[in-house]
Amino acid sequence: MRLKLLPWEIKKYFQMSKRQRKYEISLTLWHIPLLYIVVAIVIAIATIFGDMYFDLPSQSDFYILDFESTRSLVSTLISSVLLLSAFTLNILLILLTTFSGQFSPRMLQNFIADRQTQHYVGIFNGSFVYVLLMFLFMSNFQNNDFILVPIITVLLTFITAIIFLFFINHAIYWMQVHNITSNMKIMSEKIIQNELTEGIEKLKKIEADDLKEHFRGKTKEVYTSAAGYLQFVDFQDMVRKAQKEDIIIELHEKVGNFILSNNLLFSYWGEGSEEVDEEAYKDFFLFGNKELEIQDNDSAMSKLAEVAIKSINNGDPRSAINAVYQLANLMQTIDRNITFAPYLADSDGQVRVILQAQRFEDSLYRGFGMIRHYAKDDLPVIIEIISSLRMLASAAHPTRYAAIWHFAENTIVNVSESIIYDMERDLLLEKLYQLAKITENKEEYYKLEKTLKREDRS
Repeated sequence: MRLKLLPWEIKKYFQMSKRQRKYEISLTLWHIPLLYIVVAIVIAIATIFGDMYFDLPSQSDFYILDFESTRSLVSTLISSVLLLSAFTLNILLILLTTFSGQFSPRMLQNFIADRQTQHYVGIFNGSFVYVLLMFLFMSNFQNNDFILVPIITVLLTFITAIIFLFFINHAIYWMQVHNITSNMKIMSEKIIQNELTEGIEKLKKIEADDLKEHFRGKTKEVYTSAAGYLQFVDFQDMVRKAQKEDIIIELHEKVGNFILSNNLLFSYWGEGSEEVDEEAYKDFFLFGNKELEIQDNDSAMSKLAEVAIKSINNGDPRSAINAVYQLANLMQTIDRNITFAPYLADSDGQVRVILQAQRFEDSLYRGFGMIRHYAKDDLPVIIEIISSLRMLASAAHPTRYAAIWHFAENTIVNVSESIIYDMERDLLLEKLYQLAKITENKEEYYKLEKTLKREDRS
């Protein structure tokens, strides 16, 4: 009942799982600045208390402080700190506009979620709140001389001015595309590591074993109640509940998919299927109006791909190439840490949840496939895609060779008509040959080589 009285922006956090709540709060700009404001209020109270209850000298060889001089100083510093905060807000708006227009709207979340950005904004807001409280408190004690108030206020303003310089440097750093793509890759890797420790990786099982097939004839289906992106699934609680009720659940949609209402969401069967509370299982699914990266590794690939595509459209091939390299790096992290298995087992090793299989090929397409579509007539970018695939293959397990080679082969076949210069063709063939050697596809390479040279002669 009390939750209904809260505004939606606050109430939604109480309706999330612990892991999603942690992720969503990390993407907001207000939570760390709010802590700075609380600290500023505590320091303000401690400063006033110190001046009121401790007999500190108001005069010395270095300073003479009284009420009027302190009030004049504090009132002046309010304007200074407010001006710095205004400049900070202006820089933030410029950066967010640039990220949205030139790179990707997804970049807004990355910049806001950056801890340095949040700390800088927190320092400016905390400083302004402190100076404002000092000015308000002083009006009630006009017969007192203040010592700590002017000293700490001047010191805090000085620190804020220095921090402003660091903030400008931070903003310039984020405006460089190679830093943007690197930060995006690092954030995605952290999410993958969380998936290893808190997510479904520890539940995955390679072999299905017993799937209770003799109960398949009594399979029951559950449909969605509303439309939206499937953002998050509480797999751990789902597995525990399925184990308790002795059923097997098969999901018919993947996390990250957009689902319409009354679409098939999951089906289940097993010994306890007659007594299942379907609504209780629906509570394990979270839908929303956007994609989340918590359990959707392909979403991270899409973000880097969008930066590359925007760079290609803006005539900046070097930035696109940098994004391609970061994609290869992230793809390697996904391949090393994520098990491409569709089965989740309980503590006894019995499969309880069957997922829509996440495939290595799908991740390749979500990343490199989108780029090659828009870079079809941009041979330098295509050459670097083949080069990054070669690096990816050299560090990948041999079971990935076929998928990597097929992707590269398909890419070359569809861009061969764009080759104009001999140097471009020779460089492309050189990168392709290196990939063919690693993936053991030399015969297929020679076929492509003949095709490219034949088209060049014609």
